[in-house]
Amino acid sequence: MPPRSLRRCVLPVTAVAAVTLGTACGSSQPEVVGSARISTQDGTARSARLTYDFGDTAYAPPGLDGKRTELKAAVTYPRELGGGKHPLVMMLHGWGDTCAAGDEPVRGQGWPCAKGAEPVDNHLGYSYLAEALAEKGYVVVSVAANGIQAQEKNQGHTARAALLDKHLEMWKQLSTGEGPLRALSGFTGRVDLDRVGTLGHSRGGGGVLAQALDSHELPPGVTLRGALAFAPAMNGIDAAKERITRVPLSLVAGTCDAMWEVSKVPMAMAAGNPDVEHHDVPGGNHNFFNTVWTPGTGPAFATDDVAIEKRRRPGGRCESTNGTGSPRQLGPAEQRETAIRYATAFFDKHLK
Repeated sequence: MPPRSLRRCVLPVTAVAAVTLGTACGSSQPEVVGSARISTQDGTARSARLTYDFGDTAYAPPGLDGKRTELKAAVTYPRELGGGKHPLVMMLHGWGDTCAAGDEPVRGQGWPCAKGAEPVDNHLGYSYLAEALAEKGYVVVSVAANGIQAQEKNQGHTARAALLDKHLEMWKQLSTGEGPLRALSGFTGRVDLDRVGTLGHSRGGGGVLAQALDSHELPPGVTLRGALAFAPAMNGIDAAKERITRVPLSLVAGTCDAMWEVSKVPMAMAAGNPDVEHHDVPGGNHNFFNTVWTPGTGPAFATDDVAIEKRRRPGGRCESTNGTGSPRQLGPAEQRETAIRYATAFFDKHLK
């Protein structure tokens, strides 16, 4: 069965653009989201990165009861974009600490962050993946969703899917040189919206699953070619009623991750899908897929969930969550290499 066509109604950049962004189909009133702050960051020899940021209260997605969240993303792309079009991968992080003051997380204070606190850059925890994909020719957009995780109740998957949709709408407009991202003119004509993939981790994995549901309608002019979820959390998706049969699906989870069993749930939802797979990562945990959540690369409050959940065993081993005993726990670098291997293989198969 062909991938689903989505259906709903390098550049140093210093421009700051005033923008308006349309609401969902059927609304005649545009949503004013303010000005895009665009900045460049260091990349690698073969990849570059920039950030666009419309502010912490730029968008009110469904599922948040009218509360607002940010429109912000890090874009990692081939340093030499060349003359052709590049496939697009959207990334979405999961639930972690939202705000911090120095080395201490600031919890239970809502969104935006309180005075003296700053947002935790959860969306930058997959930069290693974004760089690996960009060096293979992908444009990668890692979306910030702190405002959702600070305010969600039981419809976080709806808000996350809508947030991905909103960013895709902006990239579709940019493909013709228009819309809120028009200052990024170097990408116009360089991104193939017919070859889009998504990658989500934890609750971000739930978000990409929600976006891939047969029942979900997304921006017109975009084709979703594959959804990849690392240890997805379902948080609100009704697995007994929903189906994922039209989008190629890959699920990856560590065997020492408490989310391993949940990661198997979408397999039943994908019954009848001709292209679905589940991969165990022996000795993998939950947090090491995200460098911001990992001790040594993240802030002082980053944790190893195996230790927090008291599943460490002697000799560098961990108690499995899939009944396979006590495998050697993977180190952070090993787990990242595994993530790169699965992500590049999946997207190379479905987007190239």
